[in-house]
Amino acid sequence: MEQTVIQSALDKPLFNPNYLNVEYVFSKIIEYTQSIVEFLSNPNTWNIAGIISAILSIIIIAIIIFSIVRLIEIQIYDKEEIEHEIHKAHLREKERNRNSNPRWHYIQTLIESPNESDWRVAIIEADSLMEEILKENGLSGGTVSELLDGAKESGYRSIQDAWSAHLVRNQIAHTGSDFSLSQVEGRRVIKMYQNFFEELRVI
Repeated sequence: MEQTVIQSALDKPLFNPNYLNVEYVFSKIIEYTQSIVEFLSNPNTWNIAGIISAILSIIIIAIIIFSIVRLIEIQIYDKEEIEHEIHKAHLREKERNRNSNPRWHYIQTLIESPNESDWRVAIIEADSLMEEILKENGLSGGTVSELLDGAKESGYRSIQDAWSAHLVRNQIAHTGSDFSLSQVEGRRVIKMYQNFFEELRVI
């Protein structure tokens, strides 16, 4: 009995081809294909696609332009911040140098020396320091006199002290050891340089 049932199941086909309408399937495929072709060949389709593409292109270009502008703004901001920090660091460094200027300490040591030759060297060193500082402040000139002329126009209050001290330095340079210099006079000249340096905030 069981063998009969199994044999009957095996003899029965999986599907009945009488129920498969091949023409209907192909007609549907052709119908869908024709619909797609008509859609693609319709000028309105490409007009709409062109409009959509143009809108998307405008949006993308606007995003790119906005991104570039923002990037430039960020770069400018970062540059300003960096320059600001560099300026602050420069001011701090300048303040430290002002409080501990080794050349000025050396000049003070020379002027307090018991040797007259050291007093002359102190004045010459102070004048050389003044020349460097004036050039660092953006003044132009081939000589200290020309630099001081430019500094006069900048409105420094102690410019006359700088001039008077520089004239003494010139006398020392021209006459050498023949120039008579007391320690009191040397200290007075160094004090004139000091007044100018303090106004320039280098000591």
